Amino acid sequence: MTKPSSAPLHYDVVLAGGGIIGLCTALFLREKGLSVAVLDKGRPGYEQSSRNWGWVRTISQAMEELPLAVASRPLWQHWAKEGDFGYTRCGLLSLAQDKEEWETLERWLAAARTHGFDARELGQPEIHTLLPQSRGQWAGALYSPGDGRAEPDLAMRFLVRKAEAAGVTILPDTAVKSIDIQGGRACGFETETGRISASAVVVAAGIWSRWLCKTVDIVLPQLKVIASVLRTEPMEGGPDPIIASSRFSVRKRMDGGYTVAQRNSSITYVTPDSFRFMREFMPNFLKQKKLLSVRVGSSFVQELKQERQFGKGRLNPFEQYRACDPAPDRKTLARTMQRLREDMPVFEKTRVAAMWAGVIDVVPDALPILSPVARYPGLFVATGFSAHGFGVGPASGKLMANLITGEQDTLGREHFTLERFGCNGEASGTR
Repeated sequence: MTKPSSAPLHYDVVLAGGGIIGLCTALFLREKGLSVAVLDKGRPGYEQSSRNWGWVRTISQAMEELPLAVASRPLWQHWAKEGDFGYTRCGLLSLAQDKEEWETLERWLAAARTHGFDARELGQPEIHTLLPQSRGQWAGALYSPGDGRAEPDLAMRFLVRKAEAAGVTILPDTAVKSIDIQGGRACGFETETGRISASAVVVAAGIWSRWLCKTVDIVLPQLKVIASVLRTEPMEGGPDPIIASSRFSVRKRMDGGYTVAQRNSSITYVTPDSFRFMREFMPNFLKQKKLLSVRVGSSFVQELKQERQFGKGRLNPFEQYRACDPAPDRKTLARTMQRLREDMPVFEKTRVAAMWAGVIDVVPDALPILSPVARYPGLFVATGFSAHGFGVGPASGKLMANLITGEQDTLGREHFTLERFGCNGEASGTR
């Protein structure tokens, strides 16, 4: 990786954030011949991009996001020929525990078919043929043989190497302190090592995007959600497809172990932003409240202190937050593992090898922001992937590259604008 002192001072595009979205965007910009730099306050790919479940899925994606998921499939397949990061089309089996869950899956499939997408509906006999390890009684299932899996940490290392080989300048340990606006236009970033200028700048900083946008008075309605994951030691006889259910979710790993999580066990803590954006988030929260646990703790005061450090004309000490490494919810993971063992006895003697957690950047409608900022020409935002970013990352990067260069595509950019939240990138009171 390039040392900051040896990096050029101007690029066609500079991106803040070395996660999957930032790196994929950089790759497609380089394919267009642009000079590109990616800045990261710590190690690229260390935060949520390397901590997710490793699913490359289409099932249960929002209709607006489904084209990104479908378009990402061939990109993952192509990249898997260049490097070994565990990508395989193993299929995904989404299980319905009861009639209500099954009706939800059926409604999704009916809508997806209008977009030219299809998946197989399975009854109880077919489920047990595909998943003989399970002794559960399921109301139904959807199966998508084209969905796949990959190892997030290995995939991120691959993307870093691929970007560097393509000529992208990657600057680790380079905290962006603010967006540089001159003459009403975004023209670079102020970093801890000095100013880097660019013809276009992109905020792709995950959970840190809100605070970075705040440095130029842009209101980004974004909250943080913590999701916990575990991995088992290698074992024999487990399922090959990804298994998704409200009781447990399971993905086979390259080493023969399994990544295990529970989709309805994410946690959000009450913070000042919870009240600030309550009106925007409440409709979707009421629809998805079974998937999220709201907790009250010391995080309210901690975040209040932190956010007062950030903003226009302030020190913005992003260098104090090199790595986001939250503690996992061990009780929930233990309960999830117990449910898995009850349903699939093949896991009864399998030992847990590690637990971890990541922080997901969530926006009110759970659709990503892939958008120019109307208020400041030259400024773009790519954030808010709401737990979907890994699988759709490749196509999202391609869409962002096309937005920046002014090229057209068919990936639904109209659904991902910042303007849909009614702020137009404008300052709004004390938010």
